[in-house]
Amino acid sequence: MSGRKRRRPARPRPAPVRDEATEAAAEPTAAPEPRRPFGGALFGQSAESVMPPIGRSLGRGLLAVVSSPVWLGLYALGFEGRPALLVDVLALPPIATYFDLGTGESLLGLGPAFLIFIGMAILIRGVLYALLAGMIVESLEDGRVSSWGLLRGVAAIPTVIVVQVLSFTLILASNIILPVLGPGIGLLGAVGALVGGLFFLGFAPTAAVRQRRGVVESIRRSGRAAMLPGSRHLLFCGLYFFIALPVIVGLAPGGGEVTANPSLSGWIFILAASVLHLGFMGGLAYRWIVAEPSVPEQPVPRRRSPQRQPSRRPSGRR
Repeated sequence: MSGRKRRRPARPRPAPVRDEATEAAAEPTAAPEPRRPFGGALFGQSAESVMPPIGRSLGRGLLAVVSSPVWLGLYALGFEGRPALLVDVLALPPIATYFDLGTGESLLGLGPAFLIFIGMAILIRGVLYALLAGMIVESLEDGRVSSWGLLRGVAAIPTVIVVQVLSFTLILASNIILPVLGPGIGLLGAVGALVGGLFFLGFAPTAAVRQRRGVVESIRRSGRAAMLPGSRHLLFCGLYFFIALPVIVGLAPGGGEVTANPSLSGWIFILAASVLHLGFMGGLAYRWIVAEPSVPEQPVPRRRSPQRQPSRRPSGRR
């Protein structure tokens, strides 16, 4: 025998047996979903929604408004009248239309002069809001405001004027029909009309600026964007209504006093309220820009319940 030792062939070792508990512990477990605070649940965003959260929308809108010196010049123009009405001069329609109706009725009464006043107010607001929409969209897109934003706003003037006319028609119809239902239901209906008008028409100025479509198509797409699932758009509009009417008007210093020059605190409050109105307008524009690729070109067809067909029995042979 030689001095070399023979090596035995290596046998495959059996794999270690793991019990079910060890294997279950080795598998990665899904991380628990973090709990949202109460405010995050209301103003956040659902998983299925393409809209940004309400808090982010307002933040981007306010940033777009105050980041350019052009806005400071607009705020410095000043107004004259009651501070309680001045705080909502730049309110979004149909809330601004509601104040125009009240102002025209208190100054001129109901007559031909009132209709002329409302027509001029609709025209002026249509031009103003269209130009503001063009500047806000440019500020959100490029971080600046230039003449190009004004030109884009000019193209949206017909759409915004139609939005003003629809807001006026909605408020007029609600004032005629809803009082028949009683004071309680009538008040809820009036609030619902104002919130609903902003709900369906709020995206129309931005849609007209961005896509340059016709008036009818811009308004239709605004309604389709408002109906996107999980967007919390109704909460956004309800929050703006609550801030624009009860809060801002109620807290305005010297609310019912008619003066040509409000106090310093009144001016500061009026300018802050104007910034807030434009911030909500910027928030609507930001939400439309984010959700624009997901807005359907055609209305979503409704699912019809399947109709039961009568069962046919096979006829027997005679």
